[in-house]
Amino acid sequence: MKAPSILALAAALSSCTLPPPDQPASPNRTGRFLGLVASCGCSDITPQRMLAEYPLAVAGLYFQAEIRNMHGYVDVGAHENYDNQIEICAGVCSQTCMVNAVAKPLGGRLRGDGATCLVNERDLHLGTGVRRDSGRPF
Repeated sequence: MKAPSILALAAALSSCTLPPPDQPASPNRTGRFLGLVASCGCSDITPQRMLAEYPLAVAGLYFQAEIRNMHGYVDVGAHENYDNQIEICAGVCSQTCMVNAVAKPLGGRLRGDGATCLVNERDLHLGTGVRRDSGRPF
């Protein structure tokens, strides 16, 4: 009896796939990433400048309506201040080629060898904000 259920589970798990690396991250996650790149100091782009010019960084990747709606997420990322913000920023800034992909179209300072890559759903990692006084993630 156990063999068929193990096989069924294995088949179900093997059908799960990650998004392809050439698929841009969802607009809300990309927006937060853009804001965090600015607020964390991953480049020399200020949060105010990112909010004003972020459409240049995502031009051609999203529909215009998605780019307009992304503004709120850029604003959220640019002004986050969780108790674990240092860890969140370390994680964001360590994604060097994605940071460069955002900074380059805006004329910002590039990191590492200056290589860029798509801010894609599969490889974009964003930390979850935590307030230590409540112990709950936000």
